[in-house]
Amino acid sequence: MDQDFEIGEVVEIKGAIAGIELLENDQCHSCGAKMICRPGGSGKRILYLKNTLNTQIGDRVLIEQSDKNQLKLAFMQYGLPILSFLFAVVVANYLISGSYLGIPSDILQFGIGLVVLAIAGLISRYWAKKKAAGGFSVFSMKEICN
Repeated sequence: MDQDFEIGEVVEIKGAIAGIELLENDQCHSCGAKMICRPGGSGKRILYLKNTLNTQIGDRVLIEQSDKNQLKLAFMQYGLPILSFLFAVVVANYLISGSYLGIPSDILQFGIGLVVLAIAGLISRYWAKKKAAGGFSVFSMKEICN
């Protein structure tokens, strides 16, 4: 995205949500949010945002990317599970000193870390779905550009 802003056109409105079609540009390949606005089945990149500007179909709007929300999202999706994994391995290393049922302690510690990683991943996914249902977004409408 250029300067954390991009222009899109409102193509549909469903209640308080506007569907905004974005054109692909050179910055799309290096954008951290490309998974959010990737092309759908129609081949168009459509973002669904809260219609805070009371836009109508056909309006061109300036889309702003929130670095704060993107950082929060990245930490919950990647940071929390990785930190949980590392914490679990360190704690397991402290608590497990010998083999158990013929399984070496290193393998047990790693296995415990993987289980905690999976649990943290599920918690992170639940959090992301709950936040998305509550209107949390990395993008927002800045102004109408007609």
